[in-house]
Amino acid sequence: MDPPTERWPVFPTFDQRTLAGLIQDELAERGELPEAITERREEYARDLLLALDEDIRPPSITTDGARTILQRLSEAAEVDIDHPKHDYLAPHGGRRGMGEVLVRAFGYTVAARYLDNSEEMVRERYSHIEAGELGDVATEALEEVDSTER
Repeated sequence: MDPPTERWPVFPTFDQRTLAGLIQDELAERGELPEAITERREEYARDLLLALDEDIRPPSITTDGARTILQRLSEAAEVDIDHPKHDYLAPHGGRRGMGEVLVRAFGYTVAARYLDNSEEMVRERYSHIEAGELGDVATEALEEVDSTER
């Protein structure tokens, strides 16, 4: 998700109970009466949309929330996961996959910022990308040498 401001989490919760409580608490702190808050909430299809309009920062999704979503998506997509502890893509696996996409698309520095890690740690964890790319370059060079020698 592309957060609307720097203050927003990259993956906000979509849990309706959490968002409803947050909206009510935040608007009450701003001086709105309970009836007015109820009316405001009824104007929106989802509390998240009201949060966007009012610049109310929702919390990040919880690990359990992410697991639930990933279980549902893995099942719907009929993803076959061979893991001794679970039969769905776990949050760690999703994070690893996202990290790999970020490193390949934007490099280590940008990936480190989005993964909330140091660049050194990202380089260490995703060193196989650099090694693989160097191997591909070496293979291409050898193939080119072989073809020119013929």
